[in-house]
Amino acid sequence: MFKSVRIVVLTFFLICLLAGCGGLSNVEKKEYYEKAVPIGQRYFQTYYDEEVIFTDYDINLPNSSTMFLYGYVKNDQAIKVSLSLDIPSMKVRSGKGPEDFIKKRKSEDEVNSQ
Repeated sequence: MFKSVRIVVLTFFLICLLAGCGGLSNVEKKEYYEKAVPIGQRYFQTYYDEEVIFTDYDINLPNSSTMFLYGYVKNDQAIKVSLSLDIPSMKVRSGKGPEDFIKKRKSEDEVNSQ
């Protein structure tokens, strides 16, 4: 009897562990993406004076709490950019793009003085 109870408990624990480690559902991922797009657009507008169109995203759960947005500059589709954000705070970690583009980034002092 003890052995069968132990097997049932271990099986239940294994099922819960596997089900809980699957990350986010597609609906939850889409909700995070919809929240992140305006944050990313505001970031590139503020620090680079550029409008950005985001076309794709990647959420790296459960390995880390990072979301990546991928897109391009509206006026020059050849300039590909990406942005990483922390989930669930949705704070920008970093923006990436071609070296010439990234060098145009305004400093915090320049942004705060506007």
